[in-house]
Amino acid sequence: MKRHYPTASIEAADLLERRVEPHYAKTLTRLLAAHAVAEKLTAIGYQRALAAIDDPALAPTIKKNLAEEKKHARMVYRLLEELGMNEAQADRSMVKAAKSPSFAAPRRFAEDPANPLGLLMASLSLDVTGLLMIGVNYRESSYAPHARAAEIILDEEEDHDQFAAAALRDAAEGFGAERVNAALREWLPMAANFFGPAGSGFTFDCLRYGLKARDNGELAELYLTMIGRRVAQAGLIMPELTRRYPYALA
Repeated sequence: MKRHYPTASIEAADLLERRVEPHYAKTLTRLLAAHAVAEKLTAIGYQRALAAIDDPALAPTIKKNLAEEKKHARMVYRLLEELGMNEAQADRSMVKAAKSPSFAAPRRFAEDPANPLGLLMASLSLDVTGLLMIGVNYRESSYAPHARAAEIILDEEEDHDQFAAAALRDAAEGFGAERVNAALREWLPMAANFFGPAGSGFTFDCLRYGLKARDNGELAELYLTMIGRRVAQAGLIMPELTRRYPYALA
């Protein structure tokens, strides 16, 4: 699909001065609100993990990830504020969406009791999916402030992916393959759903306006392929999932 707007071609002033069609602004604010809420829920999860997990080896990573997630949530909320939507309004706009399968993984991390294995699963399900979404889609956004924010997030969170890969191997040894395989069966459908339904009208608008570069289904397939390699390298079993959103165990 041909993009209407090139990467980083639109600034906040273009929207505020109505030099861009109104539906662009509506689509953008919905996308930014979803991004902000996902960052916030992930930060809440790390906050709970910091309070609940008494492991000196994990504490530095949890603290670092918590600080970064809080910072990045604030960054995206500030982008919305520039367009006239405050944090409370953004959160209210996402109340219905946050109950969908797309937010199941961040909701789970934010709400359930934290433990070391759950922390690993959250990292695989949120940090890795988030880096894919941001690296493939948001860094190429036609909305320049979002593209710039994406570059900052990618630079600061690049080691999250490395942590997830190494920790999966360690978990297979520390917790036992059976327990980790059970956790993968529980978490990976939620992780694949994070990208949202393929071919939706909203995603079509995001692609048309250049707010996204790839369809949700493509990103979900890419994610599952990446995780599948890591699972195999750790000597674990990749869960078999249904073929479309909302993903579930086959």
